[in-house]
Amino acid sequence: MISLFRKYIATRLALRLAVSTGILTCFALAAAGPSAHAQVATRTQLSTGNNPGGILLLSARVADVEGGPVSEGSVSFETAKGSLGSVFVHDGSATLMLTNPPAWARSVTAVYHGDSAFAPSSASAAVSAAATSGVPGFTVTASPSSLSLKPGDFGTVNLTVTSQNGFSEAVNLSCSGLPPVSKCNFNPQVATPPANGSITSAMQITTTAPSGAMNREHGPFAPSGRTYAILIPGILALAGLGTLRRRNFGALRMLGIVMLLAAGTLGLSSCAARYAYLHYKPSPNYGTTAGNYTLVIAAYSSNGTAITQATSSDPNCAGAVCVALTVQ
Repeated sequence: MISLFRKYIATRLALRLAVSTGILTCFALAAAGPSAHAQVATRTQLSTGNNPGGILLLSARVADVEGGPVSEGSVSFETAKGSLGSVFVHDGSATLMLTNPPAWARSVTAVYHGDSAFAPSSASAAVSAAATSGVPGFTVTASPSSLSLKPGDFGTVNLTVTSQNGFSEAVNLSCSGLPPVSKCNFNPQVATPPANGSITSAMQITTTAPSGAMNREHGPFAPSGRTYAILIPGILALAGLGTLRRRNFGALRMLGIVMLLAAGTLGLSSCAARYAYLHYKPSPNYGTTAGNYTLVIAAYSSNGTAITQATSSDPNCAGAVCVALTVQ
């Protein structure tokens, strides 16, 4: 009977525990909601066109499933041989204009990379063949054309310089539009593609983490430091005066003199150190500022008499190719 009673009690406790756990789980799921971490689905549309002057226009529209414009993230325009550039989405639109489109770009895919709130999507479109002048030149493509870095991180973008119409001269690469406290390096910085061939240069983007940010309350003379700077010399001074007043102890009188000298030395040194700290504090480094940046990669070549450039007429991307950089 005792064993049956114990089994009955254990069974009742297990059932109560299971019911309580189930109720708590239901409440937790209800509080979290069915879409607490779900991304909103998006749709991307791409249209292309040739404007006067041989300008290739690439226009992407990004919207959610209800047709509302998306204003976050970036769109890169990809081809079979690399990216033509990347721009940030503003009011559901991302547009790139190229004054020197590559002749081999017959199909372009607009890739919306999404973010924590919106899911990625893409769309492709054919590019009509534009009339070419036959003049030697070159194009520049980037892979990848968008980066997301944290302060202190670095990223690498491969830039491909492709010869057109037998071009085979040295191409100089440079970048602009960098965020504060960051830099870019090219390897190599001068790229020479073979005639009707291509060459790749690795561009490394380096950001800086915050460091050395000191303020008055947390420096070497914070309130606790100031207390010690006053207390220790004060104690030595009082002890020194006390020993000097004893007339019959020569050794103690000498010790008092030493204490007074030590108190004066410590007091002067602490005041000097505090003055130096207050008036010559180290400059804080706040690191690379978070935000969205459009890096413009410019490329030009000169044979001594003429300059050949790979440029884009897009006001947001006035260079050979653009890279969308997000610093978190």
